[in-house]
Amino acid sequence: MPPINTSTVVDTLDANLNQIWLDGTSMWPEEYSKVFNVLSSTKQTEKDSYLSGFGAMPEKTEGAAATYDTILPGIAETYTHKTYALGYEITEEAVEDNLYTTETFNKLPKALDKSAMHTVETTAFNVFNNGFSTNGLDGVPLFNTAHPMLDGSTQANRPTTDADLSVTSLTAGLTTIDKYVDERGLKQPTKAVMLLIPVDLWNTAEELIKSEYKPYVANNEVNALQSKDLQYFKSHYLTDTDAFYLLSEKENHMLNFYWRVRLGPLRRGTDFDSTNLKHLARMRFSVGYSHWKGTYGSRGA
Repeated sequence: MPPINTSTVVDTLDANLNQIWLDGTSMWPEEYSKVFNVLSSTKQTEKDSYLSGFGAMPEKTEGAAATYDTILPGIAETYTHKTYALGYEITEEAVEDNLYTTETFNKLPKALDKSAMHTVETTAFNVFNNGFSTNGLDGVPLFNTAHPMLDGSTQANRPTTDADLSVTSLTAGLTTIDKYVDERGLKQPTKAVMLLIPVDLWNTAEELIKSEYKPYVANNEVNALQSKDLQYFKSHYLTDTDAFYLLSEKENHMLNFYWRVRLGPLRRGTDFDSTNLKHLARMRFSVGYSHWKGTYGSRGA
């Protein structure tokens, strides 16, 4: 791209200009850290794996030998950190002749921050946006009706028939999570604490979770969903307008975001030949999941 020059900011050279506004500096509060486990890395890659526990303990008859079990190896997931960078140049003449430096050039670093955080947020939430179509470490998408378990069985974290967010579909999702079992078929205590939604569903979520009585029915039935201590969180970076997701507490799910190099102060310099001023921002991170447990999703009807 060409540098920012006097033609780019021609209005800022006009002494009769009353006001100029720079787009691209305001942003939503950070969202990815509310959903993902945010971790730091000092290596090129990070690797996660897991092991099963034991099966149910069988009865031992008197005098008979005890049964011995073993643990089963899981599947490893490798997080490879990627580098992201963006910068801009300004001609020396544009700096010299700009009458509104405070309103324009001094705000460009904030615009670059917004660009970086947009990349962070969209990359992170693409784990959900692609969660019904892109295969993960166990060979199926994050949200699937038949995740292969280490004992040879399968387990679902998605309804057989996807449904829009409603009393019925949300109740079914909460029930599914309550019935999760571990890799050997033993009960796996899991509780959903977050309903993750796109902004398009905020009104539905508000009515489902906060209504004293059961929504959308004429009878004064108690809204049982209130007993689940469920909170909804809307993300501006979810692209499917009718999909919804349920998540357990962070310590019980394995959605991970690794910072290798956080976005730091701008790198600044002057090109000797052109005398253009250069500004550059850079960061490194990776994001993904090491197991589907603690998650549930429906892509809507």
